[in-house]
Amino acid sequence: MQPDGPYRFTEVMGACQVGRAWSALDGQGRPALVVVLDGAAAADQRWREAFANAVNALAQAADGHRYLAADFYAAHPWAAYPPEESGVPHRLFQTLGMDYRPVAGGTPPPPAPVQPVSAAPQPVSASPQPVSASPQPVSASPLPTSAPPQPVSVPPQPTSGPPQLPWVPQPWAVTPQPVSGAPLSPAAEPTPGSSPPYDTFSAPGRRITPVEPPRRSRTGLWVAMVVLAAVVAGGAGVFVGTTLGDDGAAPGPAPSASPTLAPFEANQFSLNKAKFEGDLAPLAEPWLSRMGGCAADTEVGGPKRPADEKRHVFCRYGGLSLHFGLYDVRSTKDAARAYRQQLNLAGGSLAPGLREATRTTGGVSGAAGSYVEYAFKGDDGRTICGVWWDRDDGLGALYLETLCEAGVGGNWDALRDLWRRTS
Repeated sequence: MQPDGPYRFTEVMGACQVGRAWSALDGQGRPALVVVLDGAAAADQRWREAFANAVNALAQAADGHRYLAADFYAAHPWAAYPPEESGVPHRLFQTLGMDYRPVAGGTPPPPAPVQPVSAAPQPVSASPQPVSASPQPVSASPLPTSAPPQPVSVPPQPTSGPPQLPWVPQPWAVTPQPVSGAPLSPAAEPTPGSSPPYDTFSAPGRRITPVEPPRRSRTGLWVAMVVLAAVVAGGAGVFVGTTLGDDGAAPGPAPSASPTLAPFEANQFSLNKAKFEGDLAPLAEPWLSRMGGCAADTEVGGPKRPADEKRHVFCRYGGLSLHFGLYDVRSTKDAARAYRQQLNLAGGSLAPGLREATRTTGGVSGAAGSYVEYAFKGDDGRTICGVWWDRDDGLGALYLETLCEAGVGGNWDALRDLWRRTS
């Protein structure tokens, strides 16, 4: 079915998962090339916004493609170009993260599995298929995850090969130190009905009664000093890792202390771990002892699950909202990522310092995946900054969001550092 509009469509020139390119004639019979968003994407407000942003971004590029006319509010948003601009549909739909292919004979190709879309456009390798789902906002999050249409005021990012981040993520790990409490003095020991003077997790130590050392002869003292000096010079380390048993005998070197978590962090780790399974578990692993307030969409009072996700877990870390989403199929995850890529293209004027989407590896896991920084206006008009991260080895994704100014003071480096230490 041909879309409505001021053009008379004559032939399909190409198609992808979310739209088509048509050969058309205007009211005066002049030829034109019209790119149309159709199918399920045309009914999805976020895809409509992404399409408009992509058209405007191409028009503002240094080697831009200016359209003759456009209607982003039509039932099927469209943009018309001169007929010689035959490369526009490919570049436009590739910017949207879709695989556009020319059509021979005016008939769209049959649907085929959608290949994963990386953060930067890749060569076409598969025939397109209709979009099965498009990303939806998380309505239960304190911060909105959908953005109203924003005018594009910066040039689009390059659409050539996948860029690399100027910084190279480095593995990072924390070795928590064991918590030990000083023994309570007899006067500070808690009594029934009274409040303990400090850490309630520390148990009172043994009460030690001073013992007067035996008197030694001057010769014995001299020998002891010589022995002590020899030990200090050649084997001081013996005393560092050795303790005495109850019978006064040295039990041998004590085992080295293993990394442990403080009681609160250990409790958070246990509570959070139970909420993540399958492909969400590797994404959540570096966060388990840090984040709090986690709730799954399957719980009473939990967050509303976006329509394109199979499972959703919402958590908090300071002023950040953490969203862990699990998708049914890879093409759905790709579509969710493509939406953030459009926010990346249009968000430079909202949050200066935002970098291009890229392919990289996790700072802790070393797993390959896609990294996207993005920004958009929230429902209250304030700008929200976000980072999307999904690994190639699963169907899960993590996207963290915060108010750009109130949350991180516009400091993208702070968000990047946090991502490096938790990815």
